[in-house]
Amino acid sequence: MKETKHPEWALKHKRSGTELKVINGRYYLYDVKSVYDKTLKRSKKVSGGILGSITEEEGFKPSEKRLLKEKSNKSYLDKSIMSFEYGYAKWLLTTMEENGMLNDLKEHFPSLWQFIIGMIYCRTAYRSPLKNIPFYLSQSSIMELIDWKEKLSDQKLSDALFQLGKQTRAIHDFMKPTNHNGKTILMDATDIALQSNNISLAQKGYNANMDFQPQFVLLYLYDAQSLSPVYYRLLPGNIREISAMKNTIRMAGMEACTFIADKGFFSEGNITELEGLDMKYIIPLRRDNKQLDYSKLEKIEQTNNYFEHEGRFVFYAETQKQEHRNIDLFLDGKLKEQEKSDYLTRIRTVPESYSKDKFNEKVKSMGTLALMHNTNFASEKVYAEYKNRGAIEQLFDHLKNTIDASSSNMQREESLNGWMFINHLSMKIIYQLFMILKTTPMNKKQMLNHKYSINDSIQYLKSIQKIQFGKNEYVITEQNKTTKTLLEKMNISIT
Repeated sequence: MKETKHPEWALKHKRSGTELKVINGRYYLYDVKSVYDKTLKRSKKVSGGILGSITEEEGFKPSEKRLLKEKSNKSYLDKSIMSFEYGYAKWLLTTMEENGMLNDLKEHFPSLWQFIIGMIYCRTAYRSPLKNIPFYLSQSSIMELIDWKEKLSDQKLSDALFQLGKQTRAIHDFMKPTNHNGKTILMDATDIALQSNNISLAQKGYNANMDFQPQFVLLYLYDAQSLSPVYYRLLPGNIREISAMKNTIRMAGMEACTFIADKGFFSEGNITELEGLDMKYIIPLRRDNKQLDYSKLEKIEQTNNYFEHEGRFVFYAETQKQEHRNIDLFLDGKLKEQEKSDYLTRIRTVPESYSKDKFNEKVKSMGTLALMHNTNFASEKVYAEYKNRGAIEQLFDHLKNTIDASSSNMQREESLNGWMFINHLSMKIIYQLFMILKTTPMNKKQMLNHKYSINDSIQYLKSIQKIQFGKNEYVITEQNKTTKTLLEKMNISIT
């Protein structure tokens, strides 16, 4: 068969391993190779994919599909494709810009603000202990987003944390709120073990494990209305929290506020000490406290003394007034039915510890909450302020375990102070996510936090990746339906 004669302007683009084809009067260049055919017992020509088109005017024009395929194949073979977490990093930086934290960090910490943001990212996205922070930063887009080109080794991380912790004045000025007089404050104290002999905060003191090992106390203030973390202070492990409360509140610039305690705080000694400090307080009482008169609740559901709290109706007795103290007694009917059902079930499953006689004694107090306080708040406000403690505990628990682990082995007080400041800022970011979930409707009856936790929302954001092909060549991965739906509800746009 006589070979087709092609014009010179087309032939000059033909090279080894290619062939010219004429389709509908137009010239194309194709890949071609020789393959042995076992049936024919000889080699035969096999045409590959199109390489491009050829015209006399423009010459050879590569196929766009071929170029994309070659780039993809080359990238994979050279292992040059990189995947970075993008969604959460982008949300974090946008949030810090919008709430003013980014500008405040630049103002107070001009040489360390990028380091601080990187640390906040690792703490909130992964609850990362110190040892894993360089790894998580290397897997994230946060470095590029804040234009931070310095590679963070373990030593550089340690040095930067030390430098941050030395800036106690800047840390105090950053945290100190404005116009917080008269706010209700939740106060939380946590004992954290310390192994170092070089840190003066490490003192033997009582803790929940009753082992009296060296420790320090993390004393935290939260705004009870907004739930936002406000201020923290580190205390030696042998200092009683009550004696430090007043000074901590003054240091935070909040002269007039109300202290809300947890369930284990009540004792006559603690109450008297608070009153000696002239502090307002709200403190829960144990259900077996002799001061409680449950007969006031016998016909409470026939009165108008009730309010709605987070979708549940709560009844309350008239405030029991003492000389300087008030006691408010509340009944949650739904909780009472749950507790009754639980106890009756235990009579059947654990009869050696539960009985109907004991049930008859306890049933009058089931579903109740008693709060002692010295405020002038109405019963509904007293109840709402106290109930916010549960939300605060959720925020703190998100980070607490890794706070403990990384703090315990620190050898310098400045590093410990820097680490606790990073965690304080991380708490403020976690709070932002919590409030979005708490205030955004999921449906007509429930908010998003009824289905999604703080960690859930972070995981959904982290599922959005940045795929890097080369310098200035990248794509942001698509969002699956579940992620897209949640982020739309949260009014979060990742672009």
